[in-house]
Amino acid sequence: MIRKVSLTEMMDSNRRPGASPEALLEQYMKRFREAEPHIHAFVPEEEVQQRLSREKESLQHRISKDGVKPALLGIPVGIKDLLHVDGLPTQAGSHLPATLLTGAQGSLVTKLRALGAVIAGKTVTEEFAYNGPIATRNPHHSGHTPGGSSAGSAAAVAAGLCPLAIGTQTLRSVIAPASFCGVVGFKPSYGRVPLDGVLLLSPSWDTIGFFTQSLPDMEAAAALLVPDWHSSSADIARQPVLGIPKGIYMELMSTEVRAAFDAQIAGLKRLGYEIRHVQMPWQDELIYGNAMLRFIEGELARGHEQWFAGHKEEYGLPVQEAILRGRQIPDEELAEYRMRQVELRRSLKDLMDREGIDLWISPAQGGTAPRVEEGNTGWAGMPAVWGFAGCPSVSLPAATLGGLPLGFQCIGAYGEDEVLLALARKLWPHLAYTDGRPLPE
Repeated sequence: MIRKVSLTEMMDSNRRPGASPEALLEQYMKRFREAEPHIHAFVPEEEVQQRLSREKESLQHRISKDGVKPALLGIPVGIKDLLHVDGLPTQAGSHLPATLLTGAQGSLVTKLRALGAVIAGKTVTEEFAYNGPIATRNPHHSGHTPGGSSAGSAAAVAAGLCPLAIGTQTLRSVIAPASFCGVVGFKPSYGRVPLDGVLLLSPSWDTIGFFTQSLPDMEAAAALLVPDWHSSSADIARQPVLGIPKGIYMELMSTEVRAAFDAQIAGLKRLGYEIRHVQMPWQDELIYGNAMLRFIEGELARGHEQWFAGHKEEYGLPVQEAILRGRQIPDEELAEYRMRQVELRRSLKDLMDREGIDLWISPAQGGTAPRVEEGNTGWAGMPAVWGFAGCPSVSLPAATLGGLPLGFQCIGAYGEDEVLLALARKLWPHLAYTDGRPLPE
């Protein structure tokens, strides 16, 4: 069910004389009818055709009135069902009343609409981005999960339903589904993209992220949607120095994933890239213990206190249990975690400066997409510690194992998102690996 779709090509077509949103929306609806019944990337919506027609007419009126074609004119964008969208309910993958959950549309969705984007629909998420059953299937193989919690957003882009989709990440919720679905997933630095209009899982972690099929598409999206984006600040002529963490971090993967990563590293070394193995400024217990999960569950419990009091039985069992555990975590422990976040962020930047590291690298996940019946939508091991520190990260579709995609993760210094994507662009052409052998250069 995979189909190529390019954001930049659609944006280029918008600049041509006579371009209108009608052709793009007809193309989207055709692909939607073909793929969505098999992928289930979107929350079911009655009369989606009628809503899109109204959005098209509104855009055409804008063009005739202003004479200006916005950059995303008529381009369909999927929105994770944690972000409020005017005209659509917010369910957050839950059975709580939408009237309770739905709120004011946030600045990111408002910006997308100002740029001419059409909201393709709400994309499927695990319940409150924590855990729960999902209908979405991996477009590469329907028997496998697309990853979570931004399942629908990654699957929609992989299936060619839309060239851009919005997700969120707490522990792994952009990087894991991007890796499993073979698309680019970008999680900006914590706080870089405003979170207004988003139902939060853990306010100290949550970050809006983006999915596209290619890195040039991601750079185009970031330039439009990430505040104060300065592409020119990312120019680095030399080859970047790449850092790999020492310790237990690099043990959190299967032997097949390790073989693929080792082959990718060997290829980069042949091209002259310098790779440094570095002792990290964290304790193994942060990665292998339950501190990060306790932090998240403590904040989840506090954020849902009022809703949980009146609607406990409407929560799924995994979220119920997480909230009950989170209630037992003292405020002092959460405050300590927040201090550790800031300390690790600072320590990582100091370490990069001291060791001359431009990017950290690792597999995006410890394995390829599990089968649906396993009930596992991803592993926190490879992406979570970077999210704890608030660092920007990107998963690049770079390998195939047993017919399933595997992402290559690049992590930058906090606040240096532009540098991260620019350096990832240098690496990406040299990472291809499939079923035991690197592809020819």
